[in-house]
Parts: sequence; C-alpha cells; structure tokens
Amino acid sequence: MKRRSFLRGAAIGTVSLGTFGRSLATKNLPTTSILKMPEQEQQTGTRPVRIAIVQQDSNPGQVEENRKKALQYAAEALEQKADVILFHEELLVGYVENVRELAEPLEGPTTRAFQELLKGTDARIIYGLTEREGDDYYISAPIVSGNGVVANYHKTHLFWKGPGGLRHEPTFYKPGNKLVTFDIKGFKSGIMICYDGGFPEMTRSYANLGCSMLFWMNHRRSRGHEEVQNLALTNSIIMPTSCCCGIDERGAVCPGGSHITGAKGELISELWDKEGIVISDVYPEHVEQLREQNHRYTGLRPEIYYYG
Repeated sequence: MKRRSFLRGAAIGTVSLGTFGRSLATKNLPTTSILKMPEQEQQTGTRPVRIAIVQQDSNPGQVEENRKKALQYAAEALEQKADVILFHEELLVGYVENVRELAEPLEGPTTRAFQELLKGTDARIIYGLTEREGDDYYISAPIVSGNGVVANYHKTHLFWKGPGGLRHEPTFYKPGNKLVTFDIKGFKSGIMICYDGGFPEMTRSYANLGCSMLFWMNHRRSRGHEEVQNLALTNSIIMPTSCCCGIDERGAVCPGGSHITGAKGELISELWDKEGIVISDVYPEHVEQLREQNHRYTGLRPEIYYYG
C-alpha cells in the first residue's frame, strides 16, 4: 500500500491552542490541526457533524498514561466543538499478556472519566475498551455521552491468524453476536472494529440498516484511505477510521493513517506517522440521496446470494 502524505495537498487550518491547549503543549502533545479538502471539493449542507479522530500512540499496557492522554486529547477536541470523538481499538491496554488484570468493566474508570468530561455537552466519545464482564472478556467499543453509555459494541469477528499471543484473539476473547447502531445529531450510525471490516457484508449491513456514518476503529500498523475507499463508495456511507501510531507490543512501528472518508469514497482528511487529532465537518444529510443514486448499491440481488 502506498502511503499518502498526511497533508495530501489539502488546505490546512492550524487551530491555535487555548488555555487548555497550552497545558497540553507542556506535556508534549502535538498541536491540533483541522485538515480539510480545498473549498471547491467540499460538500455543504445545513446539518454538519464535526468528527474528531484521535491518533494516539499504542503504548501497550500503560493504562493510566493512556487514559490521561486520551482525556487531554478529548478535551482539546471538545474545545474545537467536535460532535463525536473516535479513538482506536484497545486504547488503554493493547495486546499484552496481563490483559485480564488490566481489563475494565463497561462502567469502569475510563467510561466514568469520559462521561464526566462530556457533561454539559451533546457530544459522544467512542473508544476501544478491553472489557471484563464477569469471567468473560471482549474487545469493545463503548459510545459514551455525558449521561453515560449510549451503546456498546463487541467485536464480532475475532482475528485468528495472528502471530500468537493476544493477536490470536479467540484464545482470550468472546465474540459479539450483533451489530450496534446509535444516533449522532439525528443521524443513524454504526460501529465496527478492525478485522470486522475485512468482511464487506459488515459495511453493507450497516448501509441496509440505514446508517449514514460507520465508525471503524483499528489497532494495527496502519489503516489508510485506500483500504476504506471502496467500502464507502459502494455503500454511500461516511467512514471515520481510526488507528494507533507509535510502537506496538512487538516493537513494530505503526504509522497510523487515521482518516475520514466521505460517502463518495473521497478522502476528506488524514494523519500519518504522528500523534494528533483529525477534525473535519461532514454532511450525512446527503447520504440517503447518494445511496438512491448509487448503482453499486441499488443493483443488489439479495434473493440470489448464497451462504451455505
């Protein structure tokens, strides 16, 4: 896969840091940038949704440090009036052998901390939780508001061809058994995690459920626009896609590639090779009309498709 420059020839508006931003700078967190396409390429509408994707170091096993940094990034995104903030899969723990002692319940300290941060706003945070539920463990994606958990998704496709350890996910985790939808500013949205997206039926199913946005969180070396473009295009669906960066538990470099892909398959914004926040406005109100005109979607023949 050929990696794009994170600037991609786009118009860049650098966001000046306020009081909270200055405190972030002292902690060596990078300045936030709003990355957006040139004006003539942007869609407009009356109901924008401002999406923020945090690309954060993998930092495996360092739960307290990861949580603290995530809260700082989330606060900065809220200062920039984000409606929804997406983090990467397994945000706090990653893939480390002592996962069972580091896992948290759904209503644990990280969810409570995000809920407290969101109080007084209508925003949502979607983050990657290593979830403990009794004796069971899940790779989860809670959707959190200022009032608590709006929805929670359990990864349905567990990666079985990993190099061993926790990357062989069925050894440690239970799979989820249902798709999960939720509301962002009146627009129906869905969520999937990493290997889930390798099955095109997932994206198609969320489109069939009427979702205009599909949030895809990942924890792998990279997940660039080229891997997402066709899914978004064939289903007329906006796809904010997160990935971690930095060094993973195997010592491998993760360049990231977090980005927002539009419902026509176009790249709206992206970030490579560093921590930071991607923020862009999208217009889900156009998705229904785009889907009605999409011959790749309207030409479906479900009555002849087969699953043995």
